[in-house]
Amino acid sequence: MPLRRFAPCLAALALATTAAGCSGASSDESDAPTSTGSAQSAARPPQFVLLAFDGSLNLAFWEESRAFARDSGAKYTYFMSGTYFLPDAKKATYHGPHHSAGSSDIGFGGPAANIELRLQQVRQAHAEGHEMGSHANGHFDGSAWVEADWDAEFAQFGPLIFKAAETAGVASVNLGFGPEDVKGFRAPLLGYSSGLFRTLAKNAFTYDTSKSGPTNYWPEKLGGVWNFPLAQVRVVGTGKRTLSMDYNFYYADSAGVSKPENKELYKKQMLDTYMKYFQDNYFGNRAPVHIGHHFSKWNGGAYWEAMQAFTTRVCGLPEVKCVTYGELVKFMEAHSADHATYQAGSFTPLPRPPGASQPAPVEPAVAEDQFEAEGIVGDVAAAHDEEQ
Repeated sequence: MPLRRFAPCLAALALATTAAGCSGASSDESDAPTSTGSAQSAARPPQFVLLAFDGSLNLAFWEESRAFARDSGAKYTYFMSGTYFLPDAKKATYHGPHHSAGSSDIGFGGPAANIELRLQQVRQAHAEGHEMGSHANGHFDGSAWVEADWDAEFAQFGPLIFKAAETAGVASVNLGFGPEDVKGFRAPLLGYSSGLFRTLAKNAFTYDTSKSGPTNYWPEKLGGVWNFPLAQVRVVGTGKRTLSMDYNFYYADSAGVSKPENKELYKKQMLDTYMKYFQDNYFGNRAPVHIGHHFSKWNGGAYWEAMQAFTTRVCGLPEVKCVTYGELVKFMEAHSADHATYQAGSFTPLPRPPGASQPAPVEPAVAEDQFEAEGIVGDVAAAHDEEQ
């Protein structure tokens, strides 16, 4: 039987409400084809799982997320907000499009001493193999911005991050990478316009994660930039529709009002939803799984705990790669000719374990303006609550 030694673990995995953790498993313990095996294995892509955080303010959460990554073996992509690297006393240095100087919807970086500590967190995270991307600066909605507005915002991001120590008047910190190494972007509030993508291309960004799409979507290049969308999912047990991001669950669950008394329910719903998303792809066409979170512990920490449980369950499974978006870009560039094959699932899929439920038909992508009308696109209040 394929995956003989993993059958109990994968059978449990298929039952998202009761699955026990399967961490620590490696592909050399399974009967699945490996990269050194048959042509069949070469045709079946890995299951990529992308775990990312927007923001970057909370120093304690930097530590906590990095510690969990060390234990789980996962690699994150951190989408940094530029104003968090500017001390409050120097906030007038930043001038966001269509806003006055010193204005930011998420505030600034606090006292100068915190800037140095935050830079040290970035340095350590990068040294541990995590990737740093851009979440712009002042967390403004760019859905009505023209290209020149995006140009101005991007032009300020590099100095805010890479000259942060000089601006704050603190000790220099060698981050281990430079502006040219920041290749990924997620728009604040997921608010983008056509001008964004021209600005991304001009600034040599290789990917964007601002859009949404169906769960089984294989990335494509749009205007020379890889499109890595968040997934449009149904919250298991509720029928509600949302995106694969913690704030969107927070809104779907409790309308953005904290209800920690319901923590275990919300945690289970998110975990079950993420597991269904993962399983349908893992045993299906292997489209990458995209999970976006914040430095926040909404609803009593339900969503951060659900993300940790999800990571523990899936990141040690055969043929699974919990890596950065930069790693996914490398794979997509090397296999761009295989896009149609992957999207169609034209390879031998991983057999579903006995007793595993079959996936529901994948729904077509929902227009993002419809999501917006239902109030479930974006992360409007997210950054304001990051110090929870």
